Amino acid sequence: MSRKHPNKHVLRTGMWLRVACVVFTLLFIFQGYLVMVEVLPQAKYMGDSIFYLLAACGALLSLYSVISRNDTRGVLLARTIGLELVAIGLILTSIGFGSLLSLALILLLYEAYRVYKTKGLLLSATILILGIILDIYRTIELRLPQTADIIIVVLALISITLVASALMRLQSARQAVLEKSKAQAELERYRVSTLMNNLAQGVLSVDSHGIVRMYNAAALGILDTNGSLNGHHIDEVFKTRDEHGKRMHIFSLMKRNKYTHVYDDIYYHYADEVVRLEVSVTPIRVGKRHSRLDIDQGFMLILRDITKQKNLDEERDEFISVVSHELRTPLTIAEGTLSNIDVMYDKGLASPARIRPSLQAAHEQIVFLSKMVNDLSTLSRAERGVADGSELIDLNELLTGLYTEYSPSAHHAKIALDLDIPHQLGHVNVSRLYLTELLQNFITNAIKYTKEGSVKIKATKAKGVVNISVVDTGIGISKADREKVFDKFYRSEDYRTRETRGTGLGLYVAMKLARKLDTHIELKSRLNHGSTFSIELASATPADPAK
Repeated sequence: MSRKHPNKHVLRTGMWLRVACVVFTLLFIFQGYLVMVEVLPQAKYMGDSIFYLLAACGALLSLYSVISRNDTRGVLLARTIGLELVAIGLILTSIGFGSLLSLALILLLYEAYRVYKTKGLLLSATILILGIILDIYRTIELRLPQTADIIIVVLALISITLVASALMRLQSARQAVLEKSKAQAELERYRVSTLMNNLAQGVLSVDSHGIVRMYNAAALGILDTNGSLNGHHIDEVFKTRDEHGKRMHIFSLMKRNKYTHVYDDIYYHYADEVVRLEVSVTPIRVGKRHSRLDIDQGFMLILRDITKQKNLDEERDEFISVVSHELRTPLTIAEGTLSNIDVMYDKGLASPARIRPSLQAAHEQIVFLSKMVNDLSTLSRAERGVADGSELIDLNELLTGLYTEYSPSAHHAKIALDLDIPHQLGHVNVSRLYLTELLQNFITNAIKYTKEGSVKIKATKAKGVVNISVVDTGIGISKADREKVFDKFYRSEDYRTRETRGTGLGLYVAMKLARKLDTHIELKSRLNHGSTFSIELASATPADPAK
């Protein structure tokens, strides 16, 4: 349970009451002194020794009230009752309740009520009533003509007490309502703050002068700061630029709009990075029902980092453009070749010697299109995570199967295909589809770009890691090309590469598949001395496939 701290109003009230109680206690002492020196009548005076004792007690309690910082309820009540007993003692032993100064005891009644509520008031009132009864008894016993004065003062005291009690009850009721409203407001503020801080988008509330009044944690993350934004101008904390790097003043943009407006061309510069933001500016409006309330009609800003989204959109547009360009050439060739065959049939020139070359050319273009579509399909599956599921794969079985599958292709290309793997290579727990297509890509490229020599499928195992590589003795890759070979649709300018048709997507797809397998491709190559493509995978055991 949280501890309740008194507000400034309560502390100020307590201070003034403490000062008033001390002042009036001193006045009671001063009144007793006047009786002692016979300035006031001594009819009820009970002697100097009693006066000095009560005066000393009153002085000590007054001094304690001034210097003490102990504000616990028990100590405050004891101090108040002590001051009341001293004051009543001074009244009884000096001049009695016939003095108008006796009305000052109302302050002690209120202080007792403020400290201990009803119980404190009852205790203080009981002591006061006992004092009044004792004073009336002494007045009658001494046969003094002051009974009427005492009764008047007592009636005034009772009347003031009743009025004060009513006011205190009213104040307590109002204070309770105020505290309840304050607690409700704090709860609502906490709920709004919690809701804002759990939003993924950055939120900033700005007044009509551009001063930040509220923000959430996501806004601090986007602005890359841990400091408070409250009280700062929006242009001071949110320094934006346009796409050309020119400074933009966001507050000027905000003041232009009467309705919600979204800007998606705003750039925010960090120390070593630039992000693109989508900023939604919404003017805060107050309805007619609350038009008389003092509510600043400022602006609400919602910030969203769209750097990745825009990059993906631009990459997608570029990808579609390049694919369209790459598809246009083989389609045009295939269409033109088939049209020529159709024309030859119409003119009676369709001899086998003339038609066969055209059919072969069209078939090559269709095969090329088929490979490109297959690469695009593989890339799409990898991007969508269609085959992300893992399974336990026997590497000896997988690599032996690939060797058997591609041996005819190697034999047709007049090169040797070798398999160099240990007898017990073990298992890995990855996607079978991704791993198979990745290795197929390595093998087909090696066979395609090796004019003479051999291609070797090699695997080793050490310290729980399996290294799989495809080594060829082909044309190799230059240092300049090695930096770009994994880019989509990239093909080397080497004439030997251009002799073979390719989509330029193979190694780009391989790189995507390697990321899906939680590994990376290591390339070692030297021009005219062959290439080596390799990956590393964590080994697994049949007893613990999730390892």
